[in-house]
Amino acid sequence: MDHGDHSGHGGHSMPMPMPGDDTPACSMNMLWNNQIADTCVVFQSWHISGPVTMAISCLAVILISLFYSYLLHSIKSYDRRIALNIYQTSQPNRRESSVPGLGGSSVRRESLIPPSPAGYNTVESGALNKMGVTKLSLQTRLARGGLYAVSVAISFWLMLVAMTYNTYLFGSIVVGAFLGHILYEDEMDVGSVLSGGSGKGLACH
Repeated sequence: MDHGDHSGHGGHSMPMPMPGDDTPACSMNMLWNNQIADTCVVFQSWHISGPVTMAISCLAVILISLFYSYLLHSIKSYDRRIALNIYQTSQPNRRESSVPGLGGSSVRRESLIPPSPAGYNTVESGALNKMGVTKLSLQTRLARGGLYAVSVAISFWLMLVAMTYNTYLFGSIVVGAFLGHILYEDEMDVGSVLSGGSGKGLACH
């Protein structure tokens, strides 16, 4: 019995447009490739038809990957500002003491304790260990949750771009991550590194 020729199912699948259909065809590769024409970036509407649109798409992916690095940096900075604010509100900047005054009366005197000039860089580690877990306000939780949700969405979108197995698009993600690391990871928490702490790179959550 002749079942027909099924050789078209080997390698990779590419939908064939119907006659008169102006919808761009998106090739779907399951292996590493250098294809340019008929490559779609996640959405069918983001269709690459030639070298110019591929170059524009690569630039866009680089910028999105760079923005993702900036977003992760902003989230860490935001968390540090929240932690510093909690620490400063729990540590009074003034102390009151009673000293003998004229006629045996006591006079309350304030001894000033200057705030930390360099912010969280001068917070003592012993004081941090005593802080424990702090309940955050609803507004703060909503802000942190929104930033986290955006970071998850971008990270999965970049994962889908990488799953095109396209050399140019995958390389654009790497270039964006490289530039972002240079621009936004210019500081190192030496204590955290020596204690075994490690940062999270450009990966799925």
